[in-house]
Amino acid sequence: MRRILIFCTVAGMLASATACGGGSKAKDDPASASPSEKAAGSGGGAKKSGEPKSKPAGGAHEVVLEVLGSGELSGILYNAGGNGSASNVKLPWKKTAKVKGGLLAVLANAPSQQKITCQITVDGSVVTKKTGMVAQCRYMLKK
Repeated sequence: MRRILIFCTVAGMLASATACGGGSKAKDDPASASPSEKAAGSGGGAKKSGEPKSKPAGGAHEVVLEVLGSGELSGILYNAGGNGSASNVKLPWKKTAKVKGGLLAVLANAPSQQKITCQITVDGSVVTKKTGMVAQCRYMLKK
């Protein structure tokens, strides 16, 4: 029951972030990042390996959302140019999209006491990576 509650709560947060301007032309300003995003390695995540290009060829960035681990998850919620979900997912899972900008997010809840990792890559650079029983990655991509 706890996992369902966490999953639904974060799903609502993702939906409201998109509805409240998550897809607007907001700047990717480090000063506006949450304290957990500012702290290097917080939540068991890794440091950013690089920032994506600001003006990709063709006008869209290549975005890869991933959930790494083993086993099967009941569901994954994601946003890459639009909200989506995947059910009964075998890990590792990957979603690739061409996105001009906006909120990128992926949320996955591990079964039992297992840890999983989510990761967002933009134009070949890992921009965020988190590990835990609930793995939630988000990144605001400049347009």
